[in-house]
Amino acid sequence: MAVTASPDQQKALLDLQGFDTKLLQLAHKRAGLPEIAAAQDLEVELGSIKMRLVAAQTEASDLKLNQLKAESDVEQVVSRARRDQERLDSGAVSAAKELESLQHEIGTLAKRQAELEDIELEIMQAYENAQQAVTDLLASEIETTEKLSTLAQTRDDLFADIDFEVNSLTSQRTEIANGLPADLIALYDKIRADQGGVGAALIHRGSCQGCHITIDAQEIDQIRNMPADAIARCDQCRRILVRTAESGL
Repeated sequence: MAVTASPDQQKALLDLQGFDTKLLQLAHKRAGLPEIAAAQDLEVELGSIKMRLVAAQTEASDLKLNQLKAESDVEQVVSRARRDQERLDSGAVSAAKELESLQHEIGTLAKRQAELEDIELEIMQAYENAQQAVTDLLASEIETTEKLSTLAQTRDDLFADIDFEVNSLTSQRTEIANGLPADLIALYDKIRADQGGVGAALIHRGSCQGCHITIDAQEIDQIRNMPADAIARCDQCRRILVRTAESGL
């Protein structure tokens, strides 16, 4: 059975379409807010900072252990050299060969101490650099977290504004839709889903305002001669054509 609707009901479709167009625009606006992409970029940046921070903290921790070991190695050499020197200074060693061996060992320990102290200095410098990297990354983490929090709040506020408008428009749309025949709404919604969000369009000066194509004279005559409650469809885009005083029929 063909769908029919009174002229007033058909005109109401244009109001319904107006609300649906605004709702579609708001959906696009919500999805395309620059704050969404900016927040995602900051989340990625923050994730990168956190990963680098963990790596830097691990490196600093390892270097601290290496520094403690290097200090211990130096202390062991210093202690042994001190004992050898005390033994040498005490006069307890008198044999020439033993004295020579002791002096050689003291010299060797001095060289070893110098080498170990150089290693210790290198590790200390690396540890300081790692600590500075940790400090810098912690500062970056705090700064980026604050930026993200501010941006997320701005985004959520914009979401709330848009959602409030959507709820208001949806309520008005529902009121109009409830006053129209169910089969008319079903037809309109199906066409709207198939045609990019536009299910009904005005005929204006011989053109379909849905696809903006001029309707040929024969089709115009057919529409002109239709009963007032008949549903006209565009031959090109198949949208519902609504006739009003502006249609020029």
